[in-house]
Amino acid sequence: MKMEVDSKTDLAEVKIHQNVIASIATIAALEIEGVKEIGRAVDFDIFRFLGLRNSKSIKVEFSKHGQIKLEIPLVVRYGYNIPEISESVQEGVSQALEKMIDKSPRSITINIQGIEKG
Repeated sequence: MKMEVDSKTDLAEVKIHQNVIASIATIAALEIEGVKEIGRAVDFDIFRFLGLRNSKSIKVEFSKHGQIKLEIPLVVRYGYNIPEISESVQEGVSQALEKMIDKSPRSITINIQGIEKG
């Protein structure tokens, strides 16, 4: 299983690890109004306690041709339109990846895992 995506510059090859892609996706998703948090991983409370973001709950896969596929688990704030938030997260994450690594994801699947007030 490939853990990074390759990119070329004039001087060398650049390898971008899937954790970097997950981190970019996490930050971009959390910037969308109505997103409460990313995922419900077992160790999420430890990350929250330490003041860290849990980008490990975002699943990043690469195809044979280096195409990126993401699965993003979300907790949405109560009162927000879930389809609109999902679409905004997909657009925001896609734009962030294009800007930062010059690659567009092949697909971004949003999994709504909960609704919370506040």
